Amino acid sequence: MRKLISTAFVLAIALGVQAQNLDDIQEKIQKGKYGEAKEKIDKALAEPKNQKNANLWYYKGVTYAELAKDTTRKDMDYRMEAYSALRKYQELDPKAIMLTMNQNGTYFALYEGYYNDGIRAFNQKNYAKAFQDMSRALAVKDYIYGNKWEYNGFKFHALDTNLLNLTGAAASLAKLEDSAVRYYVPLAEARVKGDDFKDLYPILVDYYSRKNDATNKAKYLAIGKELYPDNPYWTQAELEAAGDSKEARMAALKKMMDQNPDNGDIALEYGIELFNYVYQKDKPADFEARSKELEDVLAAAVVKNPKSAYANYIMTQHLSNEIYDLQQAYAANKGNKPEDIKKRQDINKQINAKFEEQTKYSQAAYDLYLAMDATAMKPIEKKAQRDVTNNLIDYYRSKKQLDKAKVYEDKLKTYR
Repeated sequence: MRKLISTAFVLAIALGVQAQNLDDIQEKIQKGKYGEAKEKIDKALAEPKNQKNANLWYYKGVTYAELAKDTTRKDMDYRMEAYSALRKYQELDPKAIMLTMNQNGTYFALYEGYYNDGIRAFNQKNYAKAFQDMSRALAVKDYIYGNKWEYNGFKFHALDTNLLNLTGAAASLAKLEDSAVRYYVPLAEARVKGDDFKDLYPILVDYYSRKNDATNKAKYLAIGKELYPDNPYWTQAELEAAGDSKEARMAALKKMMDQNPDNGDIALEYGIELFNYVYQKDKPADFEARSKELEDVLAAAVVKNPKSAYANYIMTQHLSNEIYDLQQAYAANKGNKPEDIKKRQDINKQINAKFEEQTKYSQAAYDLYLAMDATAMKPIEKKAQRDVTNNLIDYYRSKKQLDKAKVYEDKLKTYR
């Protein structure tokens, strides 16, 4: 909790018209009788002739600021009334001597009150009230900063990054999206970085995407990628922009991978997109070239994601398809000519090599899935775990190593 104001305010002796009434109000304030002071002030200001009395507005500001500390008073926002009264005082008396004498401390106290109430409301999950208090704290703070005021050596920074972020978060949690964005934008413009700010850039990109504001979407996407290049959200955002076209999505991912050669998430995403393209119902015209590219991309994805069971699993699926195609080619070649026999021998060597390669990835995926908490595994992970286990069983059976095959057969029985 911030504590800026710790002493009572010093009030100047009132001068000017209706001095006796003002002295009476001042006395009530000095004795802490703020309720009585309020009655006298409200009554005096109800008279049109007193509307130009600067000191009266000052006393209203001080009195209402004190009444704001009484949490049982719910009839109005006393701090905002105090803030407006002090602004009116300055309008009528530009020298603002009484404010100057206490270093404009009442303004700092108003900020402090709003800030502390906002934090309290946020912690209590009362986000609508938290947003109201925090946004008003920022308004008071900006006014203080704009006047270059200090209090006992304390002064505000131009950008209160923490409070701006909290205010935006409170607005967002209160379902006030447009309001939240108003507080996030200055932070993004300042390119603030850190764990507390990593979510605001995706929020802005998503917001402007839904608003069909391509300019601002691109702007905050670029800043976000610059500050948090490893955030997988950027991949998703750019893919959404590519639409449903497989070719457009692959082109976008290829571009992202070229721009971020060390990003394993992008490589894996591109590998998955390529896999779905290569192994669609009907083979694409560029099947051969895309299949080779797929293997290279998946290999890179595994290297860049050494702890990714899924990257290894996708590679095993690709190799299974390649093995199947080779087996089909072997079966189709029934000739007895020497060249036919030689071709079958070559195909068989390729099949064996593919099996060896697949086993390497199956084992890696198996080990990674085995290290997971089985109770937290998703259905797709459970299926992948069964698939790679069956791959290992088939491999060791083909090698006549039945003892090793049994290890995986027994393990398969324990899966749920």
